[in-house]
Amino acid sequence: MDRLRLLWIGAGLTLLIFVPAYCLTLSLGPAIPRDGTSLVVGRDFLNIWMYGRAAWQADPARYYDMPTYLAALGPVVGAGYPGQLWSYPPVALLIAAPFGLLPYLPALSLWTACGIVGFTVALRLWTRDWRIIALLLAAPAALIGLMSGQFALLAAAILLAVLHWRESRPWLAGALVGLLLVKPQLALLIPLLFIATGNWRAFVAAALSSVTLAGVVALIWGIDIWHIYIATGIANQSLVLSDPDHLAGPFMPTLFMNLRVIGVPVPAASALQTVLALLAAILVWLRFRQRPAPDDLRANLLFLACAVSATPYMLSYDTLALAAVAVLALAAGEGRIAPSLAFFLPLLQIVAGMAGLPGPGLIPILLALHLSGEQKNIVVN
Repeated sequence: MDRLRLLWIGAGLTLLIFVPAYCLTLSLGPAIPRDGTSLVVGRDFLNIWMYGRAAWQADPARYYDMPTYLAALGPVVGAGYPGQLWSYPPVALLIAAPFGLLPYLPALSLWTACGIVGFTVALRLWTRDWRIIALLLAAPAALIGLMSGQFALLAAAILLAVLHWRESRPWLAGALVGLLLVKPQLALLIPLLFIATGNWRAFVAAALSSVTLAGVVALIWGIDIWHIYIATGIANQSLVLSDPDHLAGPFMPTLFMNLRVIGVPVPAASALQTVLALLAAILVWLRFRQRPAPDDLRANLLFLACAVSATPYMLSYDTLALAAVAVLALAAGEGRIAPSLAFFLPLLQIVAGMAGLPGPGLIPILLALHLSGEQKNIVVN
């Protein structure tokens, strides 16, 4: 574990400084406690919980209209609550529905427990070393995801399971991909991986699970919910990218957002992001055409680095799967610098973003280029 000492020190300091500092900002007076930014504890889980409540109501599609959604939030958190969007794809209604049956704080507790358990189970597919698992539960991406009440730990669990089972259980691996419809940007390059490796069973399973989930949503809430999402929900989400104040700058380690932070116009930033996405896709194609084994950590690390690079919309906590494979690779003998940068990427992006500096958005693609230069296999010890 000497190879992981720097990561333990960094994660330990983050825990000792960040967690107490955050807890000291909490105000326990309101029915749902608030933190120092006036956001409720669990932050983004508020939207997931509202999806869960809406799943049991008539016409949840109406909440894609922002004034309607903000009006619905009023009785829960008061008028004028900041910065909320109803922008998840409609599949989120299926996942969130059970949590909408509970009051907010019990629902948040159950959601958090599901994320921790799911991520731990997925890590156990790759390693039985509890020191590595504990380190990854304390990783910056995990901490930010937990604080934000996000889907991050469950999404990372799905990605790790898909990569692990893609050859041994292709139908299951492909079926799991459908769950990423909640955050489709995370699955952007997975079909390319399946095609490059000739894994048509996983590809078909992914397509079937995605179509099935979309169809179930349409059967329950009507086909119009998809039309409204495409017309309005995607536009709501794009507001984050075009925001002139770049409020997401500290939290998105993507080339697009790094460029926006320094004032590059949206068209130019989009063009450069497109070039980067094409490069990421080419790297994945070239590496996985060689059919690396599912336990090849360098190949999986390259894929996850390219997955982060390929999209303009990637929050720091959604790099958790990248951090997980980086730690596994480091423990198995990979060089120290590249995996360490992947592990600390969320913190680097926060610091750079708050200072108005670009740079961390290039770390994933530089990591992928480094990994593509030397074709050697590293597997879990």
